[in-house]
Amino acid sequence: MQNALIIANQAVIMFILLAVGYLIYKLKMLDDNSTRQLSNITLTVVTPAVIINAYQTEFKPELAKGLLYSMILAFFCQTVMTIIARFAVSAKHADFEVERFAAGYSNCAFMGIPLAEAAFGAEGVFYLTSFITAFNVFMWTHGVILMGGKQKASPKSLLKILASPAIIAIAAGLVFFFTGLDLPEIIDRPLTYIASMNTPLAMIVSGATIAKAGLLSGLKNPRIYYVQSLKLLIIPLILAVIVVNAERLGAAPLVVRTVLMAASSPTASASIMFAYKFGKNEQYASNHFAMSTIACILTIPVVLTAVDLLEKLFGLA
Repeated sequence: MQNALIIANQAVIMFILLAVGYLIYKLKMLDDNSTRQLSNITLTVVTPAVIINAYQTEFKPELAKGLLYSMILAFFCQTVMTIIARFAVSAKHADFEVERFAAGYSNCAFMGIPLAEAAFGAEGVFYLTSFITAFNVFMWTHGVILMGGKQKASPKSLLKILASPAIIAIAAGLVFFFTGLDLPEIIDRPLTYIASMNTPLAMIVSGATIAKAGLLSGLKNPRIYYVQSLKLLIIPLILAVIVVNAERLGAAPLVVRTVLMAASSPTASASIMFAYKFGKNEQYASNHFAMSTIACILTIPVVLTAVDLLEKLFGLA
């Protein structure tokens, strides 16, 4: 329950930052081009800095064990999410590809990192890297096929997994963690300063994106409510019932909560990028991102509270 309250408090803080981004865009202090540039800076510079910082910790067997469990659970959750999205969203709808992507892929880096950092500290970010890895592997394989068709899947899309800044940062971080190497202070200090920008930058960019998408069209569309109920509540709660039992097999409660929080995060901002790239309905993808980002402020604490209750029900607490 305490973790849920921490997340709820952090979600309110992030909502305020989101509102700042929204207002900045509406006041024309940001335009579409500058928003894209800030998004790129966050994804390619700031997020990797956060990940590398998380791995700057002393090697401990229990951390390595937790990382292994988080990797297994992350790939399991991402698999289940895409399967449920496949069968819960009918291909009869004109924009079913956007809907399946919106239901099956989480904003685990943009939203997940600041939430994990607030609720679970650096260790939470450490375990969250497993979900970021699973997300990237699925997005550049299944996601490309879903949005672009099988002909768009190629060795180039597989190379993009390895070339992703987040994956490169994870690989570098693992080297630091397992070898015990520490960055010299002259590098570590600037990296820490850059990492500290993650939450405000991510939320300002998200707020500007929501302002661009517009909320009214999303509020009027009943399909968005259906898809987002899948994304934010139904799928995470199904996963919670299954994944919480991993504690019986030795997974730490923190690992379980971090993975489920990542799965409960709102629709990935990549849905907009992929919709644009593959000629799908970009405006509809933006609506899903906007509605999901706002609604998760309420739904993520609900999911984490459900985890607490399930632990008690299954005799794990």
